[in-house]
Amino acid sequence: MELPDGWYLFEEEETRLSISNQDIGISEVQGEPTERPEGDTVAMFFTYERSSIPDDWRDLLEDLDAEIETDRALRLAGDVPATQIVYRYETQGIITREMAVVIPSRSIVLLAQPVPAPGDDDVSDIFLEYLDDFMSVLESAEFGAPVQD
Repeated sequence: MELPDGWYLFEEEETRLSISNQDIGISEVQGEPTERPEGDTVAMFFTYERSSIPDDWRDLLEDLDAEIETDRALRLAGDVPATQIVYRYETQGIITREMAVVIPSRSIVLLAQPVPAPGDDDVSDIFLEYLDDFMSVLESAEFGAPVQD
Protein backbone atom coordinates (compact mmCIF):
# COMPACT_ATOMS: atom_id res chain seq x y z
CA MET A 1 0.00 0.00 0.00
CA GLU A 2 1.08 3.58 -0.52
CA LEU A 3 1.19 6.01 2.38
CA PRO A 4 0.32 9.68 1.90
CA ASP A 5 3.30 12.06 2.00
CA GLY A 6 4.59 12.50 5.53
CA TRP A 7 2.77 9.48 7.02
CA TYR A 8 4.54 6.95 9.24
CA LEU A 9 4.49 3.23 9.84
CA PHE A 10 4.57 3.13 13.63
CA GLU A 11 3.68 -0.45 14.44
CA GLU A 12 4.28 -3.68 12.56
CA GLU A 13 3.49 -6.98 14.22
CA GLU A 14 2.44 -10.38 12.97
CA THR A 15 -1.29 -9.56 13.18
CA ARG A 16 -1.27 -5.74 13.16
CA LEU A 17 -0.01 -2.90 11.00
CA SER A 18 -0.49 0.69 12.16
CA ILE A 19 0.13 3.94 10.31
CA SER A 20 -0.40 7.60 11.17
CA ASN A 21 -0.01 11.08 9.81
CA GLN A 22 2.23 11.87 12.81
CA ASP A 23 5.14 10.02 14.37
CA ILE A 24 3.34 8.48 17.36
CA GLY A 25 5.40 5.33 17.71
CA ILE A 26 7.19 4.05 20.78
CA SER A 27 10.78 5.13 21.32
CA GLU A 28 12.99 2.09 20.77
CA VAL A 29 15.71 3.34 23.10
CA GLN A 30 13.70 4.18 26.18
CA GLY A 31 10.48 2.22 25.68
CA GLU A 32 8.57 5.39 26.54
CA PRO A 33 5.83 6.91 24.39
CA THR A 34 7.06 9.80 22.26
CA GLU A 35 5.76 13.28 23.04
CA ARG A 36 2.52 14.10 21.29
CA PRO A 37 3.19 15.96 18.04
CA GLU A 38 1.51 19.28 17.31
CA GLY A 39 -1.51 19.36 15.02
CA ASP A 40 -4.23 16.88 14.19
CA THR A 41 -3.36 13.23 14.52
CA VAL A 42 -5.11 10.37 12.78
CA ALA A 43 -4.25 6.69 12.57
CA MET A 44 -5.16 3.54 10.68
CA PHE A 45 -4.92 0.08 12.21
CA PHE A 46 -4.99 -3.02 10.01
CA THR A 47 -5.60 -6.14 12.09
CA TYR A 48 -5.91 -9.82 11.35
CA GLU A 49 -9.25 -10.90 12.80
CA ARG A 50 -10.21 -14.42 11.90
CA SER A 51 -13.91 -14.85 11.06
CA SER A 52 -14.78 -11.16 11.50
CA ILE A 53 -17.83 -10.12 9.48
CA PRO A 54 -19.57 -6.76 9.04
CA ASP A 55 -22.46 -7.80 11.29
CA ASP A 56 -19.99 -8.10 14.19
CA TRP A 57 -19.28 -4.39 13.78
CA ARG A 58 -22.93 -3.48 13.35
CA ASP A 59 -23.74 -5.30 16.61
CA LEU A 60 -20.86 -3.58 18.42
CA LEU A 61 -21.94 -0.16 17.16
CA GLU A 62 -25.51 -0.80 18.27
CA ASP A 63 -24.19 -1.69 21.74
CA LEU A 64 -22.17 1.56 21.76
CA ASP A 65 -25.26 3.54 20.70
CA ALA A 66 -23.27 4.78 17.70
CA GLU A 67 -24.85 6.51 14.73
CA ILE A 68 -23.94 4.68 11.51
CA GLU A 69 -23.47 7.26 8.76
CA THR A 70 -22.22 4.99 5.97
CA ASP A 71 -22.65 1.25 5.52
CA ARG A 72 -21.73 0.17 2.01
CA ALA A 73 -20.07 -2.54 -0.01
CA LEU A 74 -16.66 -1.84 -1.57
CA ARG A 75 -14.47 -3.66 -4.06
CA LEU A 76 -10.80 -3.29 -3.23
CA ALA A 77 -7.90 -4.07 -5.57
CA GLY A 78 -10.50 -4.67 -8.27
CA ASP A 79 -12.12 -7.79 -6.86
CA VAL A 80 -11.78 -8.04 -3.07
CA PRO A 81 -15.19 -7.55 -1.40
CA ALA A 82 -15.26 -5.37 1.70
CA THR A 83 -17.74 -3.41 3.79
CA GLN A 84 -17.13 0.19 4.85
CA ILE A 85 -18.88 1.44 7.99
CA VAL A 86 -18.45 5.07 9.05
CA TYR A 87 -19.93 5.87 12.43
CA ARG A 88 -20.14 8.61 15.02
CA TYR A 89 -20.33 8.10 18.76
CA GLU A 90 -19.19 9.40 22.12
CA THR A 91 -16.45 7.67 24.07
CA GLN A 92 -14.98 8.85 27.37
CA GLY A 93 -16.67 12.23 26.88
CA ILE A 94 -15.24 12.75 23.38
CA ILE A 95 -17.40 12.81 20.26
CA THR A 96 -15.61 11.00 17.47
CA ARG A 97 -16.17 9.66 14.00
CA GLU A 98 -14.38 6.52 12.83
CA MET A 99 -14.36 4.05 9.98
CA ALA A 100 -14.20 0.27 10.05
CA VAL A 101 -13.57 -1.65 6.85
CA VAL A 102 -14.14 -5.37 7.13
CA ILE A 103 -12.54 -7.68 4.55
CA PRO A 104 -13.83 -11.14 5.52
CA SER A 105 -12.11 -13.09 2.72
CA ARG A 106 -8.72 -11.85 3.99
CA SER A 107 -9.60 -11.82 7.72
CA ILE A 108 -8.62 -8.13 7.82
CA VAL A 109 -10.29 -5.30 9.68
CA LEU A 110 -9.19 -1.71 9.19
CA LEU A 111 -9.99 0.92 11.79
CA ALA A 112 -9.36 4.56 10.80
CA GLN A 113 -9.77 7.22 13.47
CA PRO A 114 -8.66 10.55 14.86
CA VAL A 115 -6.41 10.42 17.92
CA PRO A 116 -7.80 12.95 20.43
CA ALA A 117 -5.45 15.31 22.23
CA PRO A 118 -5.89 16.03 25.94
CA GLY A 119 -8.80 18.43 26.32
CA ASP A 120 -10.49 17.55 23.02
CA ASP A 121 -14.24 17.04 23.28
CA ASP A 122 -15.16 16.61 19.59
CA VAL A 123 -12.77 15.19 16.98
CA SER A 124 -15.42 14.07 14.49
CA ASP A 125 -14.55 16.77 11.93
CA ILE A 126 -10.86 15.77 12.01
CA PHE A 127 -11.91 12.38 10.67
CA LEU A 128 -13.69 14.04 7.73
CA GLU A 129 -10.62 16.15 6.93
CA TYR A 130 -8.59 12.95 6.48
CA LEU A 131 -11.20 10.70 4.86
CA ASP A 132 -9.63 11.08 1.39
CA ASP A 133 -6.23 10.05 2.81
CA PHE A 134 -7.78 7.03 4.55
CA MET A 135 -9.48 5.96 1.33
CA SER A 136 -6.36 6.49 -0.80
CA VAL A 137 -4.38 4.16 1.49
CA LEU A 138 -7.13 1.56 1.33
CA GLU A 139 -7.50 1.86 -2.44
CA SER A 140 -3.73 1.48 -2.95
CA ALA A 141 -3.56 -1.76 -0.94
CA GLU A 142 -2.86 -5.05 -2.64
CA PHE A 143 -4.15 -8.33 -1.26
CA GLY A 144 -2.96 -11.90 -1.47
CA ALA A 145 -5.16 -14.91 -1.94
CA PRO A 146 -8.19 -15.45 0.32
CA VAL A 147 -7.58 -17.04 3.71
CA GLN A 148 -8.05 -20.82 3.67
CA ASP A 149 -9.65 -22.60 6.63
